[in-house]
Amino acid sequence: MSQTNYPFEDKLEVTFRDIDAMGFVNNAVFFTYFETVRIKYVSRIFEQSDILDLDLPLILVEATCTYHSPALLGETLAVGVGLSRFGNKSFDLLYRIEGEDGRLIAIGKTIQVMFDYETQSAFPIPDDVKTRINNYQGAWHNLLNHE
Repeated sequence: MSQTNYPFEDKLEVTFRDIDAMGFVNNAVFFTYFETVRIKYVSRIFEQSDILDLDLPLILVEATCTYHSPALLGETLAVGVGLSRFGNKSFDLLYRIEGEDGRLIAIGKTIQVMFDYETQSAFPIPDDVKTRINNYQGAWHNLLNHE
């Protein structure tokens, strides 16, 4: 199992460009970490090596992050992601970032909406998308210990 116990996890190293004048990862960078693992998670579920080849029209409508502990230059972070809720046209992804020592650094949530860019309107999540996600991560969202 992964360090974060989330359905998908990747390890990301904190680089110099990620830190602020205080020597910690800048708050805005955490959203980039979320985006990085989100893209890899979706790519894995849909078995696509190039996310640009994936015909999954999404738009991100909300992103939140709660910070618990600073992340430092050179540290390798475990960043986990999993789908926690399906709506009719939207779904929620939860994120957990832990340090090498297992300390909780941050948790986050994003809400994505299926979106037709031609008509500029949301549409229901296709059943095959729900099936792929459920097959990939099982009932993880039912087992959540809500932070």
